[in-house]
Amino acid sequence: MALNLADNVHKRASEDCTMHVETHAETHAATMRKEPRSSSRDTASASPFSPVIRRWRNRESGVEGLRIIAMVMIVAYHAYRYGIVEQNIALGSSAFDLFMLSLSPLGKTGVAIFFLISAWYLCEREAPTFRSSLRKACYLELEVLMYTIVLFAEYRILVPNALLSVDDIVNNLFPISSNALWYATAYIMFLLLYPFVTAALRAIGPSMHARLALVMFAVWGVAYGLTRYATWEFPTWSFIYFIYLYILLSYYRWYLREITPSTAWLMVAAGCLIFVVHIASCVLAFRYTGNHSYINKDHLFLTEEGKLPVLLVAFGLVSLAVRCHRRIIGVNAVASAMFGVYALHDNALLRNLLWTGTFSMRQVETWRAPIAVVVAAIVCIVVFGTIVDILRQLLFAMTIDKHYNTWFDAAYDWLYSCKVAQWLRASLQPVRGIVHDVYDTEGRAS
Repeated sequence: MALNLADNVHKRASEDCTMHVETHAETHAATMRKEPRSSSRDTASASPFSPVIRRWRNRESGVEGLRIIAMVMIVAYHAYRYGIVEQNIALGSSAFDLFMLSLSPLGKTGVAIFFLISAWYLCEREAPTFRSSLRKACYLELEVLMYTIVLFAEYRILVPNALLSVDDIVNNLFPISSNALWYATAYIMFLLLYPFVTAALRAIGPSMHARLALVMFAVWGVAYGLTRYATWEFPTWSFIYFIYLYILLSYYRWYLREITPSTAWLMVAAGCLIFVVHIASCVLAFRYTGNHSYINKDHLFLTEEGKLPVLLVAFGLVSLAVRCHRRIIGVNAVASAMFGVYALHDNALLRNLLWTGTFSMRQVETWRAPIAVVVAAIVCIVVFGTIVDILRQLLFAMTIDKHYNTWFDAAYDWLYSCKVAQWLRASLQPVRGIVHDVYDTEGRAS
């Protein structure tokens, strides 16, 4: 990706950054538009389910299919993390142990894919507004809050004698602010900053944007992305990681030529090859020395967040998926429920019950076909979460979606016009002259 940036930075530096928003992209960006009263979340129709079905029908199945694959990868990784790593189970060289080790790169790669799919279409907004971003963030908060409260109540029913700490209660009542679901918190923070980040990147122009992307990729994509100890303050589990990915992707989307399918496949193959060599070298080191630390999570550093092979695989797969323009309503319906799968199975209370009780790996590895059991567990989690979230979508369509935009606009307008807001706007008016540095296309002050 860095080579692509370097090769193309001066080729399109003078081109206009205005982009044609295609019909298929409008579907994915519909929730971010500033047309609240005509959106599918606030419309009167013959059937309350029509907006939901319309969203399923209009989305592109190439991208939506990749979204499903990404969530399966995340669930599989959680089987490794919460079933093996968190339980301090020492892996060896058996077939089951090697299978569990092979799941280690999937989680962070799935997260990168999941975010890049959303960022791919967010890049097409010429001038996104804070109002539209806040609208999406508040709706996402409602989804997460519903899941955490329902799961909290269900956990109290299933385990009535369980002792819950104050942290457990706070995490379930305030899941976003307490970072109980880190992806949801990071994505909402990104949505709130997304209009300002986009405006800033548009303002600095292609030349400065390219230099920013190259510097960040050199430091975090290469120096951090290929080493173990040089962390370079990389923001793990943070919205800053999403901003970093957005800076890279937006430059590619706005200014560079689209990579060919062969190049995308090459990126995927290179990332997978790095994963295989890395994991295999750790296994060989363990076999020759007998030291279990070589196959611990700390030694599998190239499978972590933001590492170079993670970005290569994620970017390559997304680049391939967006080329498929078929629409299959079944695939799209399942894909629309993937965030619900995440919110359900990654709930702190439920995942402990899941990976230490129902599917305890200490017991599973002693069974007759442990690999088949783990695969079946992953499939069951995805299927169950999909069914629950589709039911949640239909329930929201009959209730919250009917008036969500009306309620949001009323609350936003009231807050914007209240006396405190007026006082803040008046207090924050600039009273001193602002000197703007003017840069030419090479970034030198003129």
